[in-house]
Amino acid sequence: MIGSLVGAAGIAVVSVLVGEFNDALGKALFTLFLVTIHALLSLAYIDNSTKRYGTELKFFSNIIFVILVLSFFTSVFGVWNLFDVEVVLRLYGTYGILAFASLHGEMLYGMVNKKPLIDSLVYLNYVFMLIVIALLLPIVWMDTESFGDFYFRLLAAAGIVDATLTILAVINYKLYLQKHPEENSLLFSYKEVTDENGNVAKVRVEDRKRKIHPLLIILGLYLAVQVFGGLLVAVI
Repeated sequence: MIGSLVGAAGIAVVSVLVGEFNDALGKALFTLFLVTIHALLSLAYIDNSTKRYGTELKFFSNIIFVILVLSFFTSVFGVWNLFDVEVVLRLYGTYGILAFASLHGEMLYGMVNKKPLIDSLVYLNYVFMLIVIALLLPIVWMDTESFGDFYFRLLAAAGIVDATLTILAVINYKLYLQKHPEENSLLFSYKEVTDENGNVAKVRVEDRKRKIHPLLIILGLYLAVQVFGGLLVAVI
């Protein structure tokens, strides 16, 4: 970040001395801006990886780091016209799908080995999740005119089944935790109970309250969009 600020100041000085701000200087300045943005994101990633959620979601965290690195090169190549705008947008669409898929997959993995019914729901959910990804990627990389109506209906149906299986798995997992309050959970962790002096109070396991993982809320919103989007496609 320091290097980017120094470089940006240097470009500003050069443009003032030259008396013009040409295309090359503009691209160089925008490249330094991208370096700064990705440096900020990297610092946020490092800070988060040292906290509880970052250490629990290892797979998702590693995928985000890889996407962050790929995003830097993608954006820089786009600025210098090595990639055209369409390719850059398609790549970022792919990154978004992979990010949500990794989050979805790891959230599901946190529920396995608890109950046979939950395991069956999760493994079946993995199948439909892969089907949704396989149907989405061609849409990102090809023109929508290449696909018929049945393709989008198939995608909508697979998305609805995918979201429904996830919701059923989460509901059954929540019921399992109510019967086993001593279990540690990634999706529903315990809230810290503090007394009137601000100290963490010691309470019985049965009296402790669980809180929802923030990323589970984001995943829930994504699944809601997936369901209503599929229904909208069906209506249209």
